[in-house]
Amino acid sequence: MTQVSLVLRAPSANRVYAQAAGALARAEAHWVLGAHLGRSAALRERTVGGMDALEVSLGADGASPEDDPEQLGRLLGSLSSTLGVLDVVEEPAADPEGPLLRPRALPGILHHPADLETILRYPGKTNEQFTALLISLAAALSTRRAGLFDGTLTLLDPLCGRGTTLNRALRLGLSPIGAEIDRKDVEAYRAFLGTWLKDHRYKHTLDSTRLTVRGEQLGTRLEVELAPDKQSFRAGGGQRLTVLGCDTTRIGALLPAASVDALVADLPYGVQHGSRAGGTWQRSPLEVLREAAPGWRRLLRDGAGVALAVNRRTLDHEQASAVLAESGLRVLSADGAFRHRVDQSIDRDVLLAVPADHPRVEQLSALAADQENQTP
Repeated sequence: MTQVSLVLRAPSANRVYAQAAGALARAEAHWVLGAHLGRSAALRERTVGGMDALEVSLGADGASPEDDPEQLGRLLGSLSSTLGVLDVVEEPAADPEGPLLRPRALPGILHHPADLETILRYPGKTNEQFTALLISLAAALSTRRAGLFDGTLTLLDPLCGRGTTLNRALRLGLSPIGAEIDRKDVEAYRAFLGTWLKDHRYKHTLDSTRLTVRGEQLGTRLEVELAPDKQSFRAGGGQRLTVLGCDTTRIGALLPAASVDALVADLPYGVQHGSRAGGTWQRSPLEVLREAAPGWRRLLRDGAGVALAVNRRTLDHEQASAVLAESGLRVLSADGAFRHRVDQSIDRDVLLAVPADHPRVEQLSALAADQENQTP
């Protein structure tokens, strides 16, 4: 028996992103469902009652999704653009012009109000839906992917800017870690998050201390603990957030080895972003990646997942794959698998990678091959 669901897509506030949202949703669902369920789903874009949707068909080969409907609902609900889900019900009494559509109750996976992600605006901010897509993909590649739903997945953004990825991770119930070299960005994020927590009456602590290594001051270390109420906070049921105010090339020595389950980064596009290495600002994304990747790999568990946003105009897929391979990371996604336009100077794509000794690397490689064979 084949189970068919229609995932209604939420509209995107970004007009340019909206033009590619259908293809991106299909690519995301391919990896998320394939990694979690152990097999590919048949996917195609649809329009239902004037609304954009993604049709998801899961066959009966292997374990049936009906064996665990809650898991399927959780996965469909976790996709970055999901507005709601309708299950297609084939019944004799259905309208002869089409099957019945039954709304699926989705478990809540977001723990905090949406304005934690949307209220802060600044030039160069990554679209929130795209940030959610990156986290969804990196988590799916991890052998500890279930931690996305119970808060135990350790997520790192080594180029966190003003915290778009960190805020999404907090809404998912995670306790994320970020690193950012720009002191103004770290301070802006500290001020924003502190104000947001006060305005929403969260019980929290927020501490900024010096970040030093062997007597060298690198910047600021921001430590935040938060919970929606005093009772949860006292019971230890809150979340933690850490921001390291330093160059991404230094974090390999600042965090425990093999402690990260998922790494998400929006790499410098070579347009307005950079990273300090060797005392000067490096505007080449390839050089940033070459300097940073060894430290990132040290922090990743063998079963971790990586999702990197790149600008195809300044970072070639083949070059990036070669640099990551030098650090023991294997790129799975094909060139252009998530390609979409951001503006005139940014032609964006996503690199999906795992440690070369990832225990499920062959299964994930098969998903990559399936994606190349998928037709819209």
